[in-house]
Amino acid sequence: MKRYKIIFLDIDGVMNSDQYNRYVYKHHLHDSKYGAINAKECHRMVRFCEKYGIKLVISSTWRNGNSWKETYDEFMREGMEDLPYRHHGMKYLAPYIVGTTPYCKSRHRGKEIQYFIDIMNDHLSGVGKFKDYWKIHKEPFIIEKYCIVDDDNDMLENQLENFVQTDYIVGITKKDYDKIRKILQV
Repeated sequence: MKRYKIIFLDIDGVMNSDQYNRYVYKHHLHDSKYGAINAKECHRMVRFCEKYGIKLVISSTWRNGNSWKETYDEFMREGMEDLPYRHHGMKYLAPYIVGTTPYCKSRHRGKEIQYFIDIMNDHLSGVGKFKDYWKIHKEPFIIEKYCIVDDDNDMLENQLENFVQTDYIVGITKKDYDKIRKILQV
């Protein structure tokens, strides 16, 4: 079974920012159903994933209740337009996506992430009580290490040592990437 170092990735407030969105909307450069994405940040995340062998699990509301495959396809579809300030950077993230967190009724991000981790561990145990949740991941894998990157702080207490909180005003920074590297030990 494959082993991955995972980033549970939020999109808004991480791959974009309040500053970036205000600029894009002010100049009427946005025409997508989601928020504007900073393509430069997408490319930086891709380089990070490539360099360190990282895979992504989308924990953002951008997963929109979709399976990992539908999320992947959505990122690719949105990315086909090479228009300024569109999602053309998102298509480059798609190959690194190996899953999406499921929705929980509580809408608590930490619980959704823990549920994903439990599903992966369930596959390893052979019990299979979560077998109906195959749609949230491409294939079962071992989570070697994980980091949660989000601008919100609704994580479980046991997840805090694996959590990097970004500032939604500026999005992900070099300092945040340094924290991610430390957590994932890369």
